[in-house]
Amino acid sequence: MSKDFKNERTSYFKNMIFIKFDNKVYTEFSGLNSIGISAIMPYEELMKNKNFKMYYELSLAAIGKPNLHKNYYGSDDPNYIPKIQEESYYGMYIDTVYIIEDDFTKIKEAIKGNSYKFINLENLKNKSVSTEDELEKFNETYNNMYGFEDETFEERTTEYTLLVVSTMM
Repeated sequence: MSKDFKNERTSYFKNMIFIKFDNKVYTEFSGLNSIGISAIMPYEELMKNKNFKMYYELSLAAIGKPNLHKNYYGSDDPNYIPKIQEESYYGMYIDTVYIIEDDFTKIKEAIKGNSYKFINLENLKNKSVSTEDELEKFNETYNNMYGFEDETFEERTTEYTLLVVSTMM
């Protein structure tokens, strides 16, 4: 949850990052006032988890698409598509899909933008898959943070997919 003091609105968000290398995927989840969790899992494992699979597949819709809203990307040029930095230890812009809900009308929309992250790609490429214990803890922490969403998963999947497909495709 974050506060937009100018408009006196409250925002809730969940930040999810997926970076695929060969047959493994670095996965990171965080929200406001929550400690981020991350793991490197085999691609096949990611696809077995209905939540991770849905968010991963939706995230693919943003890759390489132009930015659509000036408040959701780090440039004055609306046609700017960020490139990965030459030096792997620098931060980079990551293509991002924002699902935004207006507090008053409750209307939701998908917006393509980007977010700036400090991620060492070389380091990630060289890391091995998380251990079974680490993956179990990752899944447990995710379920503790977002398990309540399972009650509305099918409805949310349909809604988010329609929003993203209608905006990004």
